[in-house]
Amino acid sequence: MSQAMNTAMSGINANQLHVNLVADNIANLNTTAFKESQMTFKDVWYQTRTTGTAPTGNLGGTNPFQIGVGTTVAGISKNWAANNINTTGRGTDMALQGNGFFTVMDAENNVYFTRDGSFDIDANGNLVTAMGYKVLGGNSDYSMESSQIPIYIPQTIRGGAYAQPAAILQNKHVTELNGIDGQITPGTFSILTTVGGVEQAPIEVTISGTGTVQNMVNEINTDLAGQDITCALVDGALQFTTAGNIEKIRMQSGTSNFVDQTDIALQDDGTGTYTSKIIDYKVDINPGDGSKDAMIFKSMSVGNNGIITATYDNGDSITVWEDPDDGTRLFKYTTASGVEILGPNDVTANPNVLVPENLQIQCATVRNYEGMVAEGNNLYSTGPDTGDVIYSCGNDNGVGAIVTGGLEASNVDLSRQFSNMIMAQRGIEANSRVFDTANSILQTLVYLGRG
Repeated sequence: MSQAMNTAMSGINANQLHVNLVADNIANLNTTAFKESQMTFKDVWYQTRTTGTAPTGNLGGTNPFQIGVGTTVAGISKNWAANNINTTGRGTDMALQGNGFFTVMDAENNVYFTRDGSFDIDANGNLVTAMGYKVLGGNSDYSMESSQIPIYIPQTIRGGAYAQPAAILQNKHVTELNGIDGQITPGTFSILTTVGGVEQAPIEVTISGTGTVQNMVNEINTDLAGQDITCALVDGALQFTTAGNIEKIRMQSGTSNFVDQTDIALQDDGTGTYTSKIIDYKVDINPGDGSKDAMIFKSMSVGNNGIITATYDNGDSITVWEDPDDGTRLFKYTTASGVEILGPNDVTANPNVLVPENLQIQCATVRNYEGMVAEGNNLYSTGPDTGDVIYSCGNDNGVGAIVTGGLEASNVDLSRQFSNMIMAQRGIEANSRVFDTANSILQTLVYLGRG
C-alpha cells in the first residue's frame, strides 16, 4: 500500500507542476510576444515480476508482469508560433511577421534575443528596450557573429564633406552632378599634346551629355583611341594618363564647358597623370551639436527589412542604401530637393560618421528554438542545444518581415489553458482519491492487527 501512496503522490506532484505552468501562461495572457509553454508527462520505472516467456511445445507464451510506480514531467516546450500584431500607432513599436528575434545588448555588452519590439529612442538617439538595453544594428545578410553596434538616430545633424564611392559616381547621370558649378553641357573640347617640345594639332573630343558619368568617360576614350591618352574615373575625379612620347597635355575649351567645369589640373604629377577636381557632391553627416544651423530630428520609418529612414525638419533624410547587385550597404543622405549622397561603409577616417549598422536593425534566427533559455523581461539567451545562430536582417534568411506601429500579442490560447487546468485539477483529485484509498486500506490492516 505504501507504493500506491507514493505512486499517487507522483501524480499529484506532476499535475501540480502542470497547474503552475498553466498559471504562468494565463498570467502572461497580455505580455508582449509571450510564447505559451506546454508540459508533457512520462511514466517512470516499473516493478517487473516477470519479463514473460516464449511459447514452448504445447504451452503458450506469457506476457510481462509489471507494475508502474508513477509519473513525472517529460519536458516543457514553448509554442513559438507567431501571433497577431496589435496596432499601437507608435513608430518605434515593431514586430516580426514570422520567425526570428530582435537582438539587444545590455550594459556589459551581453547580447540577448527578444520578440518584444516595444522600443523607444533615448536622449542620446539610441533605440532601446523598456529596460534601456540597446537595439543592435547589422550590416550583413548572413553572419555567424553578432554586431556590437547599436541603432543610432542623430537628433540633430550637420553637413561636412565626404567623397562619394567611385562605383556609385560612375552610374550617375551627368545632369545629376552637384559637385560642380552647374552641369556639363554637350559639345566638344580639345586636348593638345606636346611631343619633342612641339605642341601637336588639337585632338577633338565630343561629349553627348546624355548618359552616365561612365558613358562620358567611354566617349572620351573613344575619341582618344590610338593617341596614347586614356581617361578614367578615380576617387570621384577624372584622370587623364599619358603614355609614349607625350611630354605634357593642354586642355582647350570648345562648345562644351567640360574643361571649365572639371577644372582639370594641367600640372603633371610626374607619372603622366592629370586630375580634375572632385566632380560629385561630397558630404559627411556628423551628429549635430544643437546649434541653430543643425537640422532637428522629426520622424522615422522602418522598412520590412529593418532599414530605418530618419527625416529632419528641413525635409532632409538619412537611411541605408543597398546595392542590388552585391548587397553592399552604404549610408545615404537625401536632401529635401532629392539629391542623394552616399557615405562610407566604415568609420576608419572619422569615428563620428554614421555607418549602415546605425540604421539597419539586426535580426537573428536559431537552429533549435526549443533550445533558447528564457531570461525574463521578454529576453532569451542561447543554450547548449540552441545550435547555430544566424544574424541577418528582416525579411531574409528565415527572418520574418518587420512591421512598425504594432506589437506582437501573446500566443496564449485561453481555452486550451482552461482545458489543461481542468485536466490537471482532475488529475490531482483522482490521485488524491487513490492516496485516500491506500490510506484506508492501511488503516483497515492496522485494525485487523488489533484483533
